[in-house]
Amino acid sequence: MSMQVTNQILSNPVARGLNILGDRWTILILREAFLGQHRFEAFRTHTGASRGTLSKRLESLVFLGILYKNPYQTAPLRFEYRLTDKGLGLYPWALLIWQWEHQWGGDAKEAGVPSQLYHATASGHLLKPISVCRHCREPLHLDDVERVVNENAEPASAKDLKAFGNQRRIRVESSGDQPLAHIIDIIGDRWTLLLLAAAFIGLRRYDDFRQQLGVATNILADRLKLLVEMEVFSRHEYQSNPPRFEYQLTEKGKSLYPQTMALRQWVLEWLPKVSHPFKLVHRTCGVELATEVICEACDEPVLANEVRFAKLVYSDARGAAGSRR
Repeated sequence: MSMQVTNQILSNPVARGLNILGDRWTILILREAFLGQHRFEAFRTHTGASRGTLSKRLESLVFLGILYKNPYQTAPLRFEYRLTDKGLGLYPWALLIWQWEHQWGGDAKEAGVPSQLYHATASGHLLKPISVCRHCREPLHLDDVERVVNENAEPASAKDLKAFGNQRRIRVESSGDQPLAHIIDIIGDRWTLLLLAAAFIGLRRYDDFRQQLGVATNILADRLKLLVEMEVFSRHEYQSNPPRFEYQLTEKGKSLYPQTMALRQWVLEWLPKVSHPFKLVHRTCGVELATEVICEACDEPVLANEVRFAKLVYSDARGAAGSRR
């Protein structure tokens, strides 16, 4: 392994997206925005974020052009927060997160995600979002994608890598309103996601993770333990004296690849173009990878205004009964 691997992890579009969205509170705010919430108090109730934390994340999302502030009251002046076109561009990513949580996170009601989505087109039918190659329309799988290194790309900085991952992990507790409680432990922490991104490009061993990511040993041990506990990685001994282990992606771990690529696609379409260290080629059709999220039933792209879901009843972060729509 070499600095070339570090460059691939840090400089790729996924890492750029995670630098914006790889934060628990940001993901929860976007979840609420996609579920129809617009106002500060609604965001605070349903995410459990403190006022200070929520204010910072909302202002950051406005600054980044993902949300915009719309005045709904003049005396005193109050704003609601609505998704821009750039923000709506993240909807395919959000759909795949919901789908993954529904498939792998256990009971959908306990997870706080819609138990069933409906594609409200002319025919109207149940919706199962799937990620496909935009060129050949085949479903996307990790094993079908090849990474081709761009030798002329500028190298990544290890200092930048450490700054990117410098975030304390906050585990989601089981009490209160905790939608996406299973997946948020993975996608709401940058170090965990960096380990996942490293696994996607072939890293498996503890020393390789440590050397290539520049991660402290206590943080690395904690995140690897979490990913094994969540059955995203499986742990295998490859040397007995002294004992050494490698960490392999499980099928559950590989199933996170499509939503990761949906985030990558959003970065390519909405963030300023930069030189990336490698390109992805879809082996099935031999074309550089571009992804799209479609409805499995009708093969049509899924738009936010065409999705409906059943009303959810839950207990909010303060313990009061409420409903989602």
